[in-house]
Formats: sequence, C-alpha cells, structure tokens
Amino acid sequence: MLSLMQLDIGGAETHVVELAKELKRRGFNIVITSNGGAYVKELEDAGITHYRVPLQNKNPLNVLKAVRQLKNIIKEEKIDIVHSHARIPSFILGKLHKVMKFPFVTTAHWVFNLKYGLKYITDWGEKSVAVSEDIKTYLMDNYKIPEGNIQVTINGIDTDKFSPDTECDDIKKELGINPDDTVIVYVSRMDRSRSLVAKQLIDTVDGINSVVDGLKVVIVGGGDDFENVKNRADAVNKRLGRECVVLTGARTDINKLVAPADLFVGVSRAALEAMAARKPVIIAGNEGYIGLFDEDKLQVGIDTNFCCRGCAQSSPELLAADIKRFFAMGGEERNRLAQYGRELVKKEYSVSRMTDDTMKVYEWALSKKKEILVSGYYGFKNSGDDALLKAIINDLKKYKESPEIVVLSANPRETISKYRVKAISRLNPFKVIRHMKRAELLISGGGTLIQDATSTKSLMYYLAIISLAVKKGVKVMLYSNGIGPLNNKRNVKLASRVLNRTDVITLRDPAAAKTLDTIGVKKPWIRVTADPVFGMDIADKAHGRAVLKSFAVPDSERKILGVSVRRTKDTDAEFEKKIARLCDYAHEKYGCYTVFLPMQPSRDEAVSKSIMGRMKSRSSIIDKRLDVYDMISTVAATDLCIGMRLHSLIYATTNRVPLIAVEYDPKIKSFMEYAGQNMCLTVKDMDTEAGIAMIDRCFRDYDAIKSELSECHRKLKEKADENGRIAIELYEKGSVGA
Repeated sequence: MLSLMQLDIGGAETHVVELAKELKRRGFNIVITSNGGAYVKELEDAGITHYRVPLQNKNPLNVLKAVRQLKNIIKEEKIDIVHSHARIPSFILGKLHKVMKFPFVTTAHWVFNLKYGLKYITDWGEKSVAVSEDIKTYLMDNYKIPEGNIQVTINGIDTDKFSPDTECDDIKKELGINPDDTVIVYVSRMDRSRSLVAKQLIDTVDGINSVVDGLKVVIVGGGDDFENVKNRADAVNKRLGRECVVLTGARTDINKLVAPADLFVGVSRAALEAMAARKPVIIAGNEGYIGLFDEDKLQVGIDTNFCCRGCAQSSPELLAADIKRFFAMGGEERNRLAQYGRELVKKEYSVSRMTDDTMKVYEWALSKKKEILVSGYYGFKNSGDDALLKAIINDLKKYKESPEIVVLSANPRETISKYRVKAISRLNPFKVIRHMKRAELLISGGGTLIQDATSTKSLMYYLAIISLAVKKGVKVMLYSNGIGPLNNKRNVKLASRVLNRTDVITLRDPAAAKTLDTIGVKKPWIRVTADPVFGMDIADKAHGRAVLKSFAVPDSERKILGVSVRRTKDTDAEFEKKIARLCDYAHEKYGCYTVFLPMQPSRDEAVSKSIMGRMKSRSSIIDKRLDVYDMISTVAATDLCIGMRLHSLIYATTNRVPLIAVEYDPKIKSFMEYAGQNMCLTVKDMDTEAGIAMIDRCFRDYDAIKSELSECHRKLKEKADENGRIAIELYEKGSVGA
C-alpha cells in the first residue's frame, strides 16, 4: 500500500504514480490511498486500486475516519508492506503500525517545519527513503535516524513518456501557439509555498518580449495561489494587448504541455521531466536558484535534488538574465544543452533505478534483521575509543548493507548524533536486556576491555554483558581486543570461564593471544588481526595543518612535534621535566614546534599543560575536543609523534609519521613490537638521553622510517580488514569457517 495526502499535480505525487506503475509491471499488487485528485484516473487505467481516504489535513474528524478506513484496507487487502509519502499519512500509519505490526516504510520528498512540536508527531517508519543526499542528512540531523536505515533514491522519470517525439499539435492548438512562437513553459503547483518563480517569470515578460519574437509563456499548475498568479498574468496580457501568458490550471498531460517548449523553467521532478523531453532548463524555485542547467551545475543539482535548497534566492533579474542569455545562444549550443539533459536523465534518473532503490528498502523492512550490539568504552570523550567505534561501524558496513547497529554508550545522544547509529545507555539494564532479545550478535571491543589494571569493576561490567548475551543465545565476538593485564587470580578464573563461552575472538597483537593462552582460553575461534583503526583511510595532512593553525600553531614550514601524554600514578614532576626537556631539544636541534594532543581531555589536559609550563620553548595545546577525523588529520600533520596514548601511535603509524612511544601499559610495548618499531621509552624509568638519541635517529633516518611505516600500515590494514568480514560471517551464518 502506497499512501499520500492527495493525487493532484506535484513532484511527490508524480513520484508515487510512476513508482506504482513500475511496481505493478514487476508483479506487485498495488493499493493506493489518498484524498484523490487528478492522477486517480491514470492509476485506475493502469489497473491500480485507489481508495479515497481523507489524508489531506489534520482535521481530527478526518484523522479518525482515516484511521478506521486504513485499518480496514490493510486487513481486507492483506497488505504485506505499507509505504507512506507524506507527514499526515505517516503519522496515522505510524500509530497503526505499532498496533498491527506491518512492515512500515516512508519516503521523505521534502524538508518539514520543525516548529511547534511538529517534529515529535512525525513518524519515519522502520526504514526510510530520501530523494536526495541533503534530505538524508536532514533526517539524520533532525530526527536522529540511523544512516543504515535510509536509502537515497532519485525521482525516476519515464523517458518514453517524456520524449522529444511527443506529439503536441492538439496542445498547440488549445493554447494558441503559432509555428513561429517562442515558448517558455513553467510547471509547478500554484500554492503559496511554490508559486514564487511563476510570479517572477511573469514579471520578466515585458523585458523578454522586447528581445524575443512571438513570446508565449505557458504556466501549468493549480493551487491556493492560482488567482494571484492569474491576476498578475492578466495584467501583463492587458499591457501587451495579447495573450502572452497562458495559465492552464492543474493538468496531468504534462508531457504534452512540455513538448512545445523552447525553454523550460522549474525545479525538482518537473525540471527532470523537461530534460527527459530534451528541453533546456532553468532550475529555479521557492527554495533558491541554480540557473541555466549544464555540466557545471550538475553537482549542485544532485546535492539538492534539483530543488535549489541552500542556493541563492531566485529573482526576476536572475531569471531575465539567463533567459536572454539562452535565446542569444546559437542553435548548436541550445541543442547541446537539450541533449545533455536528456542523456543525464536516461542514465541516472530512470524509473527502473528508483524502483530498484525502493524495493531494496522493502527487502530491509520485510527481513526484520536482528541487531548487532556493540559494547565498549564508548561515549567517554576518548579519541581512541571514538576512532574504534567509527572503524567498527565502517567495517560492518563494508560487508553488510544497512546493518542494524546498536551501541551501548555512556552518552547515547552524542553517539547517535556523531555515528548515525542507534545507541542506548550502557547502564540501563532494561534497555540492554530488551535489545539482547533483538540481537543476533554482540561485539565486545575494540580496545583493552578484558583487564583489571584500571579496575575490577570495569572488567566485571564487560564480562557481565558477554555473559548476558550468551544466556540470551546471542553470538559473541571479541573484536580486535587487547587482553590484560589480569592481576587478580579470581579475575583470571572468571575471565577464562566467560571468554571460553564466546564464539569468536580476534586480537590486535600476538601478545594478547599469548595472554589468552596463559589464562586458558582455547575454545573460541581465535585469530590475531590488527586494531580496527588501521582499516580507516589515510588522513588529510592539509586539513590537519588547518586545524593546528586554529589552535595558534604557527603556519609555516617549520616542523611540528606532536605529543600525547596522559596522567598515571607514575607521571610525577620528574617525568614532566623529562618530557619538557625532549620537546625543548627537538626545538633547539631541529626547529620543532611542540603541540600537545589530549586524546581524552579530562585525563590528558592537566598533565599536558603542566609540561608546557616546564618548557623553555613555545608550544600549543589542542584544548578543545576534536572529532575523530580532525584528530587523526592533526596527528598526520605532525612530523614526529611522542605518544603515551595507544591510538596516538596508531594514528601516527597509519599516516607514516615517525613515532616514539612512552610505555605506561604493556599494550604500548606490544603494539610497537607488532608494528616493527623499537623506539620505546618507559614512564617509570624515563631515560632522557635515550629519548634524545631516538629523536636524532628519527630525523637522521626520516625517509627510511616513513617507508617502514608505510609497509607496516599496508600489512596491518589487511589484517584489520578481516575483523568486519569475520563479524558479518558470524552474524549471518552463526559460525566462522577455517
């Protein structure tokens, strides 16, 4: 069942009509519900059932009547899937969906008013279709719909119906178009929210008429502003002493009305239909102005679904200038514009592609896929863990289209906003249990979750989540984990027992595998891979330099030393003096400017600022939390990295930045060994002279080290890519092959 407010002239209405006819051709039994309108006959002629339901407004009596009718139609027609195309039908059907449990899909054709609480009565169904990328972004930003629940499609155009071969002699006769007339056609609803350009076009007629022979402007459409548009047209016709502007009112034979045009003006679907008919087009509407369409305007057209959202406002002056420019062109150039438009529509905007996209969403909704829960140290404003979550989500999407990801987060609102997935509070037992019932797979990780160095409490939490998943029959995968240290014997015993009940464990380095073997974990399928962050793309160094500049880092050719430190029980005053000395040495010997990179500001800023206070040379600090992309780009923009935080070292390795590690935890040394790097200092016994020698070596062997890091990154990226494949294999098959 396709449901919309009404079937009068409009882009969304035409979209539904074309979709319905193509679905019918593919064997679907189609039912349409709306308040009726001009397109009902076309649908019925195509053998498609239409039910008249009062869905055109928010009148409470109409809403109640619509609820009863829709409920009966869904039952009597045995509807398998419901697809709504407007706010009011979506609201009503959303309520019925919760009771009747039918698969429910919506399409967003436009952006809606969010004021007066309207945002909260909008229902976007289980899955959504967006007719452009900017509408997809609008849905994610304003309604927090996960990215995986949205399919972007196009306004599919029937290029046989809208064709340069369309016969239109009857239309020419009806509208009084002579063989020598110059015809401009405009198509849109004449509602107050859509009629701006119709009025502006009429305002240009006096000026255009003086330079174009036999001008005839045909304006197609009806609506609540029709009389105002007509009055303006009548005034122009009276001044000119002839019927230069013709208003047709609402029509369904748009293909015939477009056929006589020398030039078309309009937006969205109407503009694409005119292109399909091989007509040059000026794209202009209430939302903005793109202008005379050619190759240079393609990207902005695609980005806004040819609706001009965010573009400069339309005006009579802009219209007149482009119209005059077009008619000043030679015939060859006009033909080139016309042919380009038709070829574009045939290639990129077919009804077939639109229907394929829609059917994909139907398959998503009908499959009722189970969720993938992701548990880790997420929502704590730590750049390394933010990067892990982003990498895991990217990994899963590589191997599974539209995965149902739900993250257990300390800050669900932020996680939803930043990562475009569903998220729940990691400490809400009711929500965790509810989603365990819906899940097929629990991913625990990445990071070093199975350790008691931080606290036994943290270890107990992650083991409890794993145990709950096992109890609920959910498959469990430790995703590229580090393991240990585990110091408490009771913790070792408990961890061994719980981990032996998991299905798959991938590990980020061989040391973690050794720890698992030591504590007796042997039953799961175990593989050493690499940290998921290695699977992310190499960052943009130029962008990183721009970020550094915004934090008062000099924008010059001088070298940048990036330093990532954190507070531990061993980072005393002596440690701070030694790090300060290394930074000053890099400045004195190599001209390095030091910038401190707090990966988790709450734990890193204070110690960073204390070291800065002990330095002789100037330095800067990134004293604002950066998103993952900005932080990785910032590390990429440095020339040397001294890092305590594991992911500062991973960011450096990924981007071929020579690095010196400062070990405060065994995972740092394990990583450096796995990456084939041996420049590692220790927090407890910081050796300043050894650090100076390492700085010297980095700059002496700079190109060789970068080459080593490049090869290291290539190998670790290959291993990291295995994580997502293994996870999806476990999710879909219930086990992992040899």
